[in-house]
Amino acid sequence: MSDEEEWTEAPSVSYLDSPFRGAARDTGRGPVDAHSEAVRELLAELYSDEMEEALSELLEETAALHAEHAAALVGASASEAAEQPVRERLEALADQAERYLEALAEAAGEADTRSLTEAELESVFESVAPPVALGESPAFEQFFGALKNFAKKAVSGAVNLAKKGVQAVKTGVQAVAKVMPIGLILRQLRPIVQPLLTRVLKIGIGRLPAPIRPIATQLARQLLREAPMTEAEETEESESAGGHAPAAQALGAEPTPAALLSLELAGATAGLLLARDESEGEAWAAEAARSLSGGAGEEYGRQSPAAEAEALAEARERFTEALSRLPDGGDPRPALEEFLPVVMAALPIVRKIIQIAGRQNVVGALSNLLAALIGKFTGPRNARILATAIADTGLKLLSLETAAEAPERLAASALAATAEDTVRQLAQLPAEELEDPVRLEVAAGKAFNVAAAANIPSTLLREDLEETEARGVKGMWVPLPRGAKGQLRYKKYSRVFEVEVGAKQAATLRTGRGTPLATVLRDQFRVRAFPVRLKVHLYEAGAHTWARQIQAAEQRGAGRGGARLLALLPLTRQAADSLLGHPGLGMAQPPKVVKGRQLPGGVRLYGIELADRQPGSDPARAAGGGAEAPEQLRRPTEAQVTVDARAGQESLTIALHLAEERAQEILRSAGTPPAVGPFLGALASALAESTATALLGGEGRNVRVFREAHEQSSHLSPADEGEEFVSSLPPRLREAIAEGLKRAAGQAFAQYFKGRVDEFVRALQDPRDGVTLVVTLPGAPLVGIVTGILGRRLPSRSEVTRAIGALAAEPAAKVEVKAGRHRG
Repeated sequence: MSDEEEWTEAPSVSYLDSPFRGAARDTGRGPVDAHSEAVRELLAELYSDEMEEALSELLEETAALHAEHAAALVGASASEAAEQPVRERLEALADQAERYLEALAEAAGEADTRSLTEAELESVFESVAPPVALGESPAFEQFFGALKNFAKKAVSGAVNLAKKGVQAVKTGVQAVAKVMPIGLILRQLRPIVQPLLTRVLKIGIGRLPAPIRPIATQLARQLLREAPMTEAEETEESESAGGHAPAAQALGAEPTPAALLSLELAGATAGLLLARDESEGEAWAAEAARSLSGGAGEEYGRQSPAAEAEALAEARERFTEALSRLPDGGDPRPALEEFLPVVMAALPIVRKIIQIAGRQNVVGALSNLLAALIGKFTGPRNARILATAIADTGLKLLSLETAAEAPERLAASALAATAEDTVRQLAQLPAEELEDPVRLEVAAGKAFNVAAAANIPSTLLREDLEETEARGVKGMWVPLPRGAKGQLRYKKYSRVFEVEVGAKQAATLRTGRGTPLATVLRDQFRVRAFPVRLKVHLYEAGAHTWARQIQAAEQRGAGRGGARLLALLPLTRQAADSLLGHPGLGMAQPPKVVKGRQLPGGVRLYGIELADRQPGSDPARAAGGGAEAPEQLRRPTEAQVTVDARAGQESLTIALHLAEERAQEILRSAGTPPAVGPFLGALASALAESTATALLGGEGRNVRVFREAHEQSSHLSPADEGEEFVSSLPPRLREAIAEGLKRAAGQAFAQYFKGRVDEFVRALQDPRDGVTLVVTLPGAPLVGIVTGILGRRLPSRSEVTRAIGALAAEPAAKVEVKAGRHRG
């Protein structure tokens, strides 16, 4: 077997093609236009992963607050009415941000990009304190920090343009920044803050029409002097987006909304810095504001996530009401024939299958099949039997009130959920199974059994039903919130499990980012001893639901007196078996859950809370207040890997952030005074775990790749590039690179900390959370392998071995010790 064959023995799927038009991966595109080269360099310089992370937090918080306000309102206009307080909150944030930028501009005065030294520029930014976050919002506080650093990037970009002034004139780039006052640069950022946060609002509440990507490319196309898309090209782009999204999202290859926003912010700012005169700058600012806000006006898109969810909620309510009114022996087919097409329309994959198999054929056949299956529970007499079982198995176990719901209504709601989930199960089948009536009947029967096992109490199901999820457990999935007609945010399993988790068990269970549960419990919630007793809550996300919305709803008391969830983690079969002893409650092939992106409909999660307070644990702080989520307060130990492939800068950087609890633990293990040997041993353990997590598990967004300006896509952030790189690696190659980085960084730390442990101690005494150790490794051979993989060239084992060997032997490694959390 050749080296190449050995890497690909167990290949992983690769989606290296950019989802955006014009984002070519190869470099054989002919001569690189000088203007485009300069613009791409500026865009790369202005991109801020810190801003991306801050916008991700804002999106999650906005979605949760909107859902919280909507839950308190009644009627068809509840969602729109709930928008107002959320809008006002973001407008207040924008006002604070604009005043902060104005204060910075005043502090800078008339100093321009030619006269201000780096130290003087730093002094300007340190002289103005960021605003105090409204309502003590961690997301707001994070946004202000990101805005401060982004403003620095804008000024730095102007300074670099000034230095390139002569060259820029030759290439046709107007480097007006060479005479631009710093204050003017900062003031030019003010008009784009409000549109940026308007876009956050629209995405967070689901009011931004899909698709998003044609909007995301507009600024970059204009900056790069590319021709606007034709109507046919936009249609092709939209259809391509819809068809590619599920697969890409499964790997995390589709950019997150926050990544797109961060890229557009960079594009808007680049245009301001490159404007030839004041009028062009004003025109660009207006265009950038329109693009950033997601389009002109406040008209809601017909195909926005919120509109789709509302259409489905209304159809669900009509169907539920129709079933509840059926007499004994009544025919549910007319109601099914109206409801099923709406469910199908909400599932993009089903829409395509229906186009192939024929809408009327599938709807008619399914209506007949489901009518026969659910008919036994329609009508007042049968409904009472089902309603009694639901109350005993579901609602009462969650301490939910049942008296207000009529038996017919309660039964009809469960049947509606079963019919809807049957369609969702069928959505996973190939089109040919729906084209053949016989195969459709078999598939529909199987899908109905799966749906019934989840939504109908086990006491009413056959004991030998193969699809039973948790045999012997009294439980079912309950739609929430109750009383909100037609609305479905999520389902909760009626049984709350109390389990004891040992250290080894916690080390094998992983979050969506690939972080071990043991790390989360120790670093975020100060669990210092195992075994630990946890309460485990199970959830299933509805369409267009954010993780933070589930956490906020649970904290308000949607189920079992208000669970204060420490974390939401993917409920895989492995997790369900390890924690609960019932693998059937988990997902065999769970879709990828990525922070800053809505949850895939139907994805199952488990939430944990401490069953008992432990000495030194901090559940009160972990739970927070209002709609705040615990992960906003502390970040666990993790490694960030940055690959810089730009000419003259080829390097790999590993930033190991040790959370406060882990850093203190490492220092305690070194004794008093700290001894180098035990210190390095404990540090090596943290490095090995975190480097493996960054490359071997999770969503892959702990890796960033910076390439030459003409190679770096203007439509994908470095984090998106890193995510694609990680997703494309065959498992054995991924393991080899992770092991090589761990070994090289470990050697660099071992050399550096001989006689320098006191630097670690001083950083740990800083009030900021934890310590970040940054090691930069000049590594041209391994960097070349990374760019080669992005160019679809798989290296041989010998090439990788030589590159890793050269990296480990590199004597010029640079190590920095920083207080707090840093990306590098």
